[in-house]
Amino acid sequence: MSLLVVGNIAFDTICRVKFLPDKNEATAITELKNCFGGCAGNVAVITKMLGVDTGLYSSVGFDFKRSDYERRLIDLDIDTENLQYVGDTTARSFIFSDEDGRQQIYYFSGASYHLPYRKIDFSKYKYVHFTAGEIKVYKDMMKDAKDSGCVISFDPGQEIFHRDKKEILDCLPYPDYLFFNRFEIDHLMQKSGIGGINELFSENTKAVVVSIGERGSILYTDADKRMEIPAIKVKKVLDPTGAGDAHRAGFLAGVIKGYSESTACKIGSIVSSFVIQEIGAQENIPSWEDVVKIYEEHFGQMI
Repeated sequence: MSLLVVGNIAFDTICRVKFLPDKNEATAITELKNCFGGCAGNVAVITKMLGVDTGLYSSVGFDFKRSDYERRLIDLDIDTENLQYVGDTTARSFIFSDEDGRQQIYYFSGASYHLPYRKIDFSKYKYVHFTAGEIKVYKDMMKDAKDSGCVISFDPGQEIFHRDKKEILDCLPYPDYLFFNRFEIDHLMQKSGIGGINELFSENTKAVVVSIGERGSILYTDADKRMEIPAIKVKKVLDPTGAGDAHRAGFLAGVIKGYSESTACKIGSIVSSFVIQEIGAQENIPSWEDVVKIYEEHFGQMI
């Protein structure tokens, strides 16, 4: 198995609203759609559809059994050996987006809160990606994965805003790749005393990737080197939900297929450009052939 993805699986309710309300205000929902989601689920599905063998380590409720979401994972031949069913409701995300792509997200952790660390054989995997989820078990998992020779990546995502920062900071020395968006990294630095990107680099770190929305991303390949990677322009952003997960999935697919970090970042830009043009984080995923075609049109030969 090439990639194990650790983190949450969720059912998403995605709403388009006229505007995002302030305190004690109301707004009108103009469009509503129920979708498959959760950061781990999104990354596993997208990387699989880009040609990478993937597995999931997550916890879900018994309501997930025989659901359309479970059926999709099975149909895609995603390894669910480490999918754990607990006596709770599967996680839910309620996502509200306005016409300018700004979002508010309300997350019910449900079964994902009960994710235990059940010892697994990490030698079966080459790469392990940790997404938003029950971070309190991640440090021990990362240590075991690193001891088994796995390449580790970590995207704490929304957990940065409501977790004890020590839980996140304790994980940072282990990953080869770290991912943040601009709001997450700013918040982490303000709350933890980290003075700059250079302080995120440990002896294991190969790169730090910071997404900056419509401007693309910034790739840091060591404490002093940075490269700006442009976004792929689209005619209309219909839904930004899952854009970050799509970018991470594209990056991981690129690295796993042997491309450089800068090429992988550009692949991430391409994959996320597809996802934001439809409602739902798993609704408009390109094939690898699509990615190669668009890459050559925008960036030249893949290296």
